[in-house]
Amino acid sequence: MSLREPACQILRIACLLSLATSAAGSEPQQATQSIERTPARLQSQPPQLLGELDFALLPEASGMSASRRIDGRLWFVNDQGNGNDLIAVDLPAMRHEQVAVDGVKNRDWEDLAGFELDDTAWLMIADVGDNRAARKSVGLVFVREPATSSLPARVDVAGVARLAYPDGARDVESVAIDGPGDQILLLSKRTSPPVLYALGLRATLEHAVNGNSDLLTPQRLGEVNRIPAPTALELRLFPRFGRYRNQPTGMDISADGTQMALLTYGEAYRITRANDETWLDALNRPLTPLGMPVLAQPETIAFDLHGSILLSTEQENAPLLKFSTAQPTP
Repeated sequence: MSLREPACQILRIACLLSLATSAAGSEPQQATQSIERTPARLQSQPPQLLGELDFALLPEASGMSASRRIDGRLWFVNDQGNGNDLIAVDLPAMRHEQVAVDGVKNRDWEDLAGFELDDTAWLMIADVGDNRAARKSVGLVFVREPATSSLPARVDVAGVARLAYPDGARDVESVAIDGPGDQILLLSKRTSPPVLYALGLRATLEHAVNGNSDLLTPQRLGEVNRIPAPTALELRLFPRFGRYRNQPTGMDISADGTQMALLTYGEAYRITRANDETWLDALNRPLTPLGMPVLAQPETIAFDLHGSILLSTEQENAPLLKFSTAQPTP
C-alpha cells in the first residue's frame, strides 16, 4: 500500500532535517519524535540515524533481515514492480550490493526473514502481498544465504512453499520466523483486527526444498487486539490516511526467540514474550512503543545480531534508524 500524503511527507522531511542538522560528528545521531504519544512506557533512548538507503537499488524497501553469517550486513528486498533481487547493505559504510535471485518472480515481496537451521543460514522472502485479497495462493521463497563477505552476482532459489489461508485471501506484509519455536508467523494487514497465522518452520522448508507443489494451510491462531488505534492528533494531521496508521507493515523475531519487533505506519513496538506465553498472548498484552519518529511509509523492521531494532521506509532518502538494546523503563 502506498501511503503518500503531503502532510506525512512534510513531517518526514522535518524529522530528517533534524537528524541531518545534528549529524556534524562521526557518531550516529539522534532522531526526534514528531508526534506526542502517551504510552505507559517508552524507549529510553531515541533512535540513531545510521545512514540512508540507496534509492537506485532500494526504491521500495519492503523487507529487511540481519545476516546470520556476516555481522553488520543487512539484507533487503523491494516491493512489487521491482526486480527479483536481494540487496545487501554492509554497515557502517552503508555499502550496497545487488544479488539477483534466479528462478522466481517478484509478484509482491512484502517481508524478509533470516534464520539458521542445521548449520545452514537461510533467507525467506515473503511473497505474500495481496492488496485486493484476490490471490488464490501466496508464496514463501527460500534462498541459502551467501556465507562470504564477497557476494555472488546471482543465487538460485532453493524452493518455494505455496500457501492459502483457511479463512480466505489476506493481504499480509508482516512475516517473522521464531527459530527456537519452529514457527513462521504471518500477521494480516487490512483485516480489523489483524489476524495471526502460523506454519511449522522445518516442515515448510522441507516442503519447499523437496519441490512439493501442494498448498499449505497456515493455522489461524487468532486476532491481535492490542495495537493502539490512531490518536485524535494523528487523525487531524493525516486526514486522508490517518485511519490506517495502526496497520501492521513489518515484523521480526530475535534469533533467540524471546522478542518481537512489530511495525505499523504510525509506531514500532518491542514485545518480550514470557516463558509460558504464546506469541498471540504476547501480542494481546499492552504493547511497548519505541517512540518512532513520524516517517512516510515505514515498512521494514528487523533485529540485528545484538538485539537492537533497525527500521526504514519505502521512500526516497529513506533513513535507516537503529533503536538500542536498552529496555523500556516503567
